[in-house]
Amino acid sequence: MTLEKRCTSGYPSDLPEGARKLLKQLESRPESEIMNSDALRVVRLVWPKAFIVSSPRPLKVGIHKDMTSSNVVPAHIIGIALRFFTMLERYLIAIKPGVERIDLNGQAAGKVKLSEAVDAEIKLFSNSADAEPVERISTMISKIRLLAVKKAK
Repeated sequence: MTLEKRCTSGYPSDLPEGARKLLKQLESRPESEIMNSDALRVVRLVWPKAFIVSSPRPLKVGIHKDMTSSNVVPAHIIGIALRFFTMLERYLIAIKPGVERIDLNGQAAGKVKLSEAVDAEIKLFSNSADAEPVERISTMISKIRLLAVKKAK
């Protein structure tokens, strides 16, 4: 997205119209009143190849820096959207060791490490409403042991 071309609203003129309208609505709201789904909708409109909710792929480590430095979407909206997207069950399921991560253009940008995959599994299990607290702790300990064994090899 080029930043040279700005429209009268202060957003790049090549920003999708839907994103521009939604940003205009959100810019006057305090961060606490911005809905997760609205923030995610904005980033999906701006970076559609990176934020596919139906079949998410692991995002590049540090992608928030790329998003913020583009000066297209305010940093607080980026933060809300990333927190929401990366905690989606489908996203966490996609975090497997060795799977390609993607950048904002959907291009390969590194691979998921074992420790990151274990963290995702723990988050998935911790978010499970069915899990009993004792069962949850036992699973976390097992995951940590698995990680320690893999690192020792």
